[in-house]
Amino acid sequence: MPLKSGYGKLRIMKRAAKRPKKPPYKVQVLDRAINILEFIGRQSSGEAALPELSAAMKLHKTTTHRIAHVLESRGLLRRGVDSNRYRLGLHLYDLGCQALDHVNIRDEARPLMTRIAYEVGETVHLALLDRAEVLYIERVEAQRSLTMGSKLGARNPVYCTALGKAILSCSPEGEVDRILAGLRMEARTRNTITNVLAFKRELDRIRERGYAIDEEEIEEGIRCIAAPVLNASERALAAMSVSGPSSRITPDRYQLIGKTMIKAAQELSVRLGHQVIPAEPVRRKR
Repeated sequence: MPLKSGYGKLRIMKRAAKRPKKPPYKVQVLDRAINILEFIGRQSSGEAALPELSAAMKLHKTTTHRIAHVLESRGLLRRGVDSNRYRLGLHLYDLGCQALDHVNIRDEARPLMTRIAYEVGETVHLALLDRAEVLYIERVEAQRSLTMGSKLGARNPVYCTALGKAILSCSPEGEVDRILAGLRMEARTRNTITNVLAFKRELDRIRERGYAIDEEEIEEGIRCIAAPVLNASERALAAMSVSGPSSRITPDRYQLIGKTMIKAAQELSVRLGHQVIPAEPVRRKR
């Protein structure tokens, strides 16, 4: 799976496609509440008075006060005892910690990724699915003079990355359809799959062999091989990939690297609670 964003030394990533400026639908009061939280968080003092919020949000003070009151009642905002200035509430910290609990996958994955980087000799990436993009949350680079510099937090389209394809191969059909319906599948290279039916056939092949391949689909000269990390419901929590120059990740290495990625992804899945049902042993005839 490619960690294709901001590849440093090889400059392997093109910028991910821009997100649409406007969401498909909008809950106005929720949108305003989020804007208030983000505005306060951006202030150097970490706080803001009601008139400041009203002016920044371009809302009437009464409307702003109602929204702030609800946020305060839920612990998302707080005010000092002797002050009417709002600060972010500690409940946001609680929610953030709960979100991070699901990203502790990095701690479990790092030793496995280090082992793969040593065995295969290429950069290893770990990514999550975020809407129609893969979000890179961890990387381990091989000890080579020419490696793939990558940026954590970078994103790439799900349809042209091995990481994204591996995750979608273990996602419910309805979810895959929803993601693809909102995608503009643009050609990044001559190998990019831009047809929905062809893409679904590719997902079928990934399910059969257990790993996904990025055949220079997002960047010329770069190949990636990825396997999905599953939860107890057989859905993909994330995916791990090996990325490197096409001169080193050649077709004759696909199967060997693919098996390595499947094994590592299964190990990580088990660490995260997935139960692997062993194949029934073959009984020898007496």
